[in-house]
Amino acid sequence: MLNNRDDVVVITASNSWSDKRMADHQLAAALSTRVRVVFVDPSGFRRPTIDEDDVQVIVIRPIRLPFVRLALMTLLSRRLIAWQIRRVLRRLEATRVVLLEGNVLYPVSGLIGEDATVYWAQDDWQGLAPMMGLDPAVLARNEQMLLGRSRSVVAANPLVAERLKDRHDKVSLIPFGASTELFAGAVGEAPGDDHPVVLMGTLNSRIDYGILDSIVRSGVPLLIAGQIDTAEARDALTALQDAGRVEYLGAVDFDQLPPVLARCSAGIVPYTHSQFNRGSFPLKTVEYLAAGLPVVATDLPAIRWLDCDDVRIEDDPAAFADVTRDLWQQGRPAAADRMRRTGFARDHDWSERAAQFFDVLDEAGLASRERALR
Repeated sequence: MLNNRDDVVVITASNSWSDKRMADHQLAAALSTRVRVVFVDPSGFRRPTIDEDDVQVIVIRPIRLPFVRLALMTLLSRRLIAWQIRRVLRRLEATRVVLLEGNVLYPVSGLIGEDATVYWAQDDWQGLAPMMGLDPAVLARNEQMLLGRSRSVVAANPLVAERLKDRHDKVSLIPFGASTELFAGAVGEAPGDDHPVVLMGTLNSRIDYGILDSIVRSGVPLLIAGQIDTAEARDALTALQDAGRVEYLGAVDFDQLPPVLARCSAGIVPYTHSQFNRGSFPLKTVEYLAAGLPVVATDLPAIRWLDCDDVRIEDDPAAFADVTRDLWQQGRPAAADRMRRTGFARDHDWSERAAQFFDVLDEAGLASRERALR
């Protein structure tokens, strides 16, 4: 069994180790209670840095080369990143290294001396490519390489899991979780006089701004907490502020989100039906529930998979706004309702997800040891 003394799990993340605490960050923190974790930040610093984090995760921010769209530069970056990871692994003197490969742009499988690879399919990467200005063919080739090299595959979305089952014989569906204990703090917060509905997360092309427009034009106050990622999103926010009662908080540190949610009557997930959104798992859905809020969301496979009576599904902007207005008019959710939702979210806590991941990673590590003993 993998253990905290002799073994290391390397996570090549698709999101930075930051105050936003995306899924990669939260999983690494949860896994670190059982095994040493090296978190490879994809941000690409000019100078490499290594941080010993207080949750016992070693965060490395390796140098990579520019011109990501050039195949040669990407290949050289992969080798450069792998060399920097190997330096850290030598210092740790790990008995076994299991690689959880979550960065399809710069995969390092086969380059760091790992004993086994598990491919973490967080999203539909080909759907992401247009949003990032990347070549989907490159991501498809990298994913195919990872499928060939990986002992197991973990998919975060039911649609992605089904797609990959045709290409790999060991696919597990382990969706994203929530830091339930943190967000449950919102349940006990003293509410203010206003109870807006809340949208938290980055404002970008994933959001259906027509739905937001219907909400604010119906008279519902809207609270938005998240950074603006595109010029189009900034223009849409300006139009929303002109149309109704919209309070924009900007980016909010992860630890400060529960007091924000404590003010609110409902959380919304107004995503479009893009290929990327259909192959994603909206983390905010479970976080809203953990804070005791009812949720209104568009009809996505991950939302259907949750199968929660406290998540209302609506695609039509007018219908979405009507449901949202009804929840807002009910005011701050009753204590019993808040506790029920928090209880549901606890079954999706990151500790539960980490236990499932650990089983997959441990099996991959044991299989590698058995092969070595033959």
